[in-house]
Amino acid sequence: MSTSFSRLGGAVLLIGAVLGIGVNLGLTIIPSDRPTTNPTVIALGWMDILVGLLIILALPTLVSRVALGSRVLTVLGFAGLVMGFLAFSVSLGFERAVDGPYMVMHHTDLSAGPPRGGVLLIGGLAKIVGGVLFGIAAFRSNAVSRVAAVLIIAASVIFASGLIPHIPEPVDVLSGVMLLVGFGICGLQLLGVWAPVASGTPTPQSDTRMGTAV
Repeated sequence: MSTSFSRLGGAVLLIGAVLGIGVNLGLTIIPSDRPTTNPTVIALGWMDILVGLLIILALPTLVSRVALGSRVLTVLGFAGLVMGFLAFSVSLGFERAVDGPYMVMHHTDLSAGPPRGGVLLIGGLAKIVGGVLFGIAAFRSNAVSRVAAVLIIAASVIFASGLIPHIPEPVDVLSGVMLLVGFGICGLQLLGVWAPVASGTPTPQSDTRMGTAV
């Protein structure tokens, strides 16, 4: 992969991560659990869609490096993360930016809300599994900072704990911020600002030996 393409992917990943952290913190401060015409919530919804698309578009650049650790784990992790961002950034962002305001302006019954439970359940499970697998592959690859890899894994585990009833909402925010910080570090590495990402082509570790390598 060319250096210029790698740097472009790193820049997009970094921008997506920074914007995503802002969206997470903004939605923590401003109530957004019910449909509303609040212009700030609507703007954050559109930004959340942008964040999801930026991360999804930039991830293949990172995948090409992380795959040095394990192609199978990387591909499975990538697929899970894409599903997670589609569900929790793109889908929920669209709900806040379009569906919610439409329901309020047209006096739609808000008691049930949009039927998104199944999408979030599948997306949540995919995000958890994908984050853990991608983080393990990143840790094994030595192509990105192990700090970033650990943040990605830890964020996925914390997000999983947030699915337990009566766990406070800030747990979800913490996991989201940690995941984005991990991606932000990877973006800085691709840009060459952090410790540079390995650009060589070492022999990938065999997936059949994963049990002894992890």
